[in-house]
Amino acid sequence: MTGISRRDRLRFRISRLYHQARAHLPELGLSGLVTAGEALVILQEQLREHALNAIMAALPHPLLALPLAFVAPALAGLAVHAVRRRRKPAPQPLFGHLPFPDRVEPLIGRQAKLREIADRARESGIVVVQGATGTGTSTLAVHGAWELAAEARKQRYADVRGPDRHHPETSLSVAQRVLRTLDRPPGSIQEPGDAAPLVIEALTGTGRVLLLDNVSTWSQVAWLPPRVPGAHIMVAGELAGDPPQHIQPIQLGPLSSEAGQELLAAHIQDQRTSQAPQSLRPLADACLGSPAEIVRIGRWLAQNPRVALEGVVDDLSRLSVDEKLGFVLQLSVEQLGPTAKQLFILLAGLPIAEVDHQAAAALAGLPSAGEAIGELAERGLVENVRMTRVRVTGAFQDAGTGDTAQDAAAWRRLVEYFADQADAFAARLRDDEAARDWLAAEDRVLLQVLAREPAVRRTSRALGRIADAVEDWFTYEQRHEDRLRAAALLARAAESLGDETVQATAELRQSAILLTLGDPAEARRHFNRAAALRVRVESWPAELHLGHAAILLAGGDEFSAVESALIRYGQALSSGDLAGHSLRFMNVAALLMRRAQLLGHEDAQRLYADARAQLFEALDRAHRGGDEHAQAHAHELLAQAHWHLDRPFDADRHWTEAERMYGHRHDEIGRARCHVHQAIAMMAESDARQDEAAKLLETAGPRLPPTGLTTALAYLHLARLRPERATAHRASGLAALAPWDGIAEPKQVTEIRSRLAAPES
Repeated sequence: MTGISRRDRLRFRISRLYHQARAHLPELGLSGLVTAGEALVILQEQLREHALNAIMAALPHPLLALPLAFVAPALAGLAVHAVRRRRKPAPQPLFGHLPFPDRVEPLIGRQAKLREIADRARESGIVVVQGATGTGTSTLAVHGAWELAAEARKQRYADVRGPDRHHPETSLSVAQRVLRTLDRPPGSIQEPGDAAPLVIEALTGTGRVLLLDNVSTWSQVAWLPPRVPGAHIMVAGELAGDPPQHIQPIQLGPLSSEAGQELLAAHIQDQRTSQAPQSLRPLADACLGSPAEIVRIGRWLAQNPRVALEGVVDDLSRLSVDEKLGFVLQLSVEQLGPTAKQLFILLAGLPIAEVDHQAAAALAGLPSAGEAIGELAERGLVENVRMTRVRVTGAFQDAGTGDTAQDAAAWRRLVEYFADQADAFAARLRDDEAARDWLAAEDRVLLQVLAREPAVRRTSRALGRIADAVEDWFTYEQRHEDRLRAAALLARAAESLGDETVQATAELRQSAILLTLGDPAEARRHFNRAAALRVRVESWPAELHLGHAAILLAGGDEFSAVESALIRYGQALSSGDLAGHSLRFMNVAALLMRRAQLLGHEDAQRLYADARAQLFEALDRAHRGGDEHAQAHAHELLAQAHWHLDRPFDADRHWTEAERMYGHRHDEIGRARCHVHQAIAMMAESDARQDEAAKLLETAGPRLPPTGLTTALAYLHLARLRPERATAHRASGLAALAPWDGIAEPKQVTEIRSRLAAPES
């Protein structure tokens, strides 16, 4: 364990107080500067008296002192404002596209591999550079990519190394990151394989090179298309496991002894390499041919010009092989100043692999961590990745301080920082590209913050704010699985911290998401957990009543119970809650249409007309409240009401508007639902549109959740329109109804199930 002495800890705290005081010095202004001299009270009084007498003597008339009394504080305030503006930290950079990395010079010992990359690019669709961590896979791949596309506009870079040290990013997460790099909405896919055609579409004929860096396993990139005409795909990293048959990786091993010596000399850059050339070989050999280790020892020696190479060789000769690689790192840690050392230990003990520079400053309680991070980077203890993000070198990961109270305080500062940032950026999500860029860069880090075990006391409210922000972000990107994961992590953290309010919110959120994904049984389980945290029904918040109504509506035909829940929901809402009342009107309309499906034609038409009136009211409230998603859903339901009222023109108009608004919000599930209903309408219009309806259903299917009523309905009609695949479509439709197995189900679910299970006609 890398420790810090009590003396260093005291020096760090004094240093932190100094930095904090220096950062807030402009805020003190003139009064603060005077107050700082209050220890000399007599001198202060005399100074004031002399200053006042001098001013009065300089004025031609005593009354002129009155405007001066007002002007002087204003001038002082302007001066303080000017100073504070000069000291304002630089704005956060944009993260929309990671800039393509520059070539690292010199590239020693890899020229033959570089030529092999160029040859492989002409022969194969994907070029893979594979090697263990520290062998220089990224460096070589970047050089190769520059050779293939020297223009910045033709370069695309995706670093797929995630913030979790112990688990690589999932293949779906990697696919989403690649789509964002190629300016494609990541929420448009549900499986990694869905991204392949989008990658082909974005790259074909562009001459671009797409580099996926720091790939951990083959499974992360197995979905990539084998070839893209007129473009190149490069993959670099460790890539554990067996490669696909169509890929032949370029393997990187250790540097040769001669190349290692040359690289070491290039980084030492002084006369010691010529005075003691015989020492270069044992030093390079001690690094086992790892370019990263050779560069690290070379930099340390360059920073310590008085250290003789022979002395380092003698010290290394006494160590075992395992200890040699950490030898220079340990020396570097011992030379750190107290601030840099404390920051390094805090970073190394984090459950998050990397944070941005501002988060690192919050972790240490400093106004700025730039100097400390620079000191750490010079010694190779951290690496700056993705522009302003810092990552601890692997050799010292998980090195804690041993000071539990200090660790907890640092973590609370970090969580509060992320909560403040997430709040601010989520509020500007719709209108500010910089906000979307920040959330895109930090969403995985925020999930790691939520996932920490055990949760630290007095962080539940901040964790709730983080979860609210990522819920908004993942909803915007339509990443429902990530929404579910974030809500589950928040529920677990809140339960361990004993915060029932936050836990109830998280359980209700999971329930709502699971209903969207077509799993009413699991949704009911989470709803029951939320309800159990509130003893009396009268004390339920409005969201709990709405969740109850939605669960009942999805789980059966208990119309009176649904109606009662909606009444309680309306009573719990404030009169000014436009979004809440819009949801109430939509749920009432859905209840009326469900009732109408069980009645005769005349009674059903009356209920559909009532539902139509409710939906127009819901649309008006949603419009006044500025809730675009609620407006889209109201249009979708209005289309269905108009269709049942035999008004196909109005129905088509509302479906078109709903599809447009869902598309604006990147809600592919909503668009797919509209396509399914439009296809059903086409089938009812005329036989001439059967093929058009089938194509619409086929395009909607992959974007729908794997389970749910709409998914089952799509497969039911596809089984009739595509008889050659009827058996497979019927099986998929029955699988989509699996969440209702063993529980109460609405009559329409029962009817669809029986039609799917019926023998083929």
